[in-house]
Amino acid sequence: MALTIREAAEKRLLGLKAARQHFEPEWREIAQHSQPSRSRFLQSEGKRSYRRSNRAIYNSHGILAFRTLAGGMYSGLSSPSRPWFRLKPYDAALSDDQEAKVWLAEVERRMYAFLAGTNFYTSVRTGYAELGMFGTSACVMVDHDEAGAVCHQLTAGEYWIANGSAGETDTLYRRVPMTVAQAVQSFQWSALSAWVRNAYDRSDYEQIVEVVHAIEPNDMRDPTRLDARNKPWRSLWWDTQDGDKLGGKLRLSGYDEQPFWAPRWETCGGDAYGTAPGHDSLPDMRELQLHTKRKTEATAFLVKPEKISPASVKLKGEAGNVVTASLSDAQRVLVPYEMPYQAIEAIMGDMERVTNTIDRLTYADLFMAITNMQGIQPRNMEEIASRNEEKLTQLGPVIERVNVEQLEKVIDRTFGIMARKQMFPTAPESLQGKPIKVDYVSILAQMQRMLGIGQLERTVGFIVSAAGANPEALDKLNVDEAIDEYADRAGAPPRIIRSDSEVQQIRQARQQQQQIAQAAAMAQPAKDGTQALLNVAQLGQGMSPAL
Repeated sequence: MALTIREAAEKRLLGLKAARQHFEPEWREIAQHSQPSRSRFLQSEGKRSYRRSNRAIYNSHGILAFRTLAGGMYSGLSSPSRPWFRLKPYDAALSDDQEAKVWLAEVERRMYAFLAGTNFYTSVRTGYAELGMFGTSACVMVDHDEAGAVCHQLTAGEYWIANGSAGETDTLYRRVPMTVAQAVQSFQWSALSAWVRNAYDRSDYEQIVEVVHAIEPNDMRDPTRLDARNKPWRSLWWDTQDGDKLGGKLRLSGYDEQPFWAPRWETCGGDAYGTAPGHDSLPDMRELQLHTKRKTEATAFLVKPEKISPASVKLKGEAGNVVTASLSDAQRVLVPYEMPYQAIEAIMGDMERVTNTIDRLTYADLFMAITNMQGIQPRNMEEIASRNEEKLTQLGPVIERVNVEQLEKVIDRTFGIMARKQMFPTAPESLQGKPIKVDYVSILAQMQRMLGIGQLERTVGFIVSAAGANPEALDKLNVDEAIDEYADRAGAPPRIIRSDSEVQQIRQARQQQQQIAQAAAMAQPAKDGTQALLNVAQLGQGMSPAL
């Protein structure tokens, strides 16, 4: 007997849970040292997850380091205050099409405005923190009638993911605990289980309904049908407390494009989950907590050392306290061991070493390069870029992975939602049915491109220098291509660089002007020569034959 959709989903969920359990112990420890409010694992069904206490943290440097990492990636990859993507036609022949350029620029403007009106930017910043700590981040973007779209940023322990044949994440299961009131608002009354309806009738609105949401490619899709159940991506909601395995589903629908993104910092083999600076810095974060605890104990031992006193002497260990005792009893008060003050200084030095290591492992020193730079302030951008060139090359693979596994999905999902809402102008005929290319122009993406701009400058400088000795060296330099390459790497706005067709028109006009000027210059001597001959002829008519 074939399994129902819910039975197949529950069976797959068991496999996803087994694949994730190997990562969970380390996630819990990373969260304990860097951000207790993350990693809200649900220990039992039917219970909410609450913020974990941070009483085990003695030093908050890990929190600060990952906050710096998240802020740096947020402002460097997808800042709301500056462009981070551009739309271009795949067909290079359309790059000079004025109608296409105007339409793409208008689509970009509307997409930026749409995202700014949603909670995307607040969610994506939280996602960068998740990515840096746990190696994996996940967010679901759903359509919304009033807000346009709503992003649900998930934290470690709330979801399970799996890879597709291309090695990218194409499956996401998430646990969504709801109250009875929320379940009634979210789903049709007839789809709710009997116990949910009974609880609502009893006004017991705050009971927890353990809901699971599964998003995966729709392998049972009928492309000839256009209903919600036959879209490329399947969406299934069910109540785990509902015992009806055959028909017990809250909603079965679908999506036209992948509605979630789950970027990984770095993967090993075919793992669905990634590793990140949180895993690398975990030993140092453990050591930092231990050092801080020991420093506190050493300081307390130095301020209030352990003492041996006779029973008749009652010491309270309070500053200014006066204890009455005989001289013989006072002489019997002993301090068996005195903490040397150098011990605290040694512990502090070791703590500084560990914090510097954490900063390097979490790239906090990269994003705080200007603030932490030693020497005379301020420094120019060229010096900062050259100092951090090696670090940016290490961050390059992560930037590329975020562009592909996150920002590309964001743009596709946003474009799809806005297109269905008819929020775009009509595309010109030259672009209808043609693919569009996304070019990432964020700060970090541009800095990656600028890593090779030095070679371009040195090459052009060498050719110009060689032309001083041999002017024919300039024949090797394609100036137009050099300008286009430099502008692309430097992230110059496209509107300040003229297209090839515009340059050709300008050069043709200049050439015509030069030809006209040259013809005019040649005509003037001819005119002067003709006038001289006429003058000679006139003089000749009045002269004698002998002369």
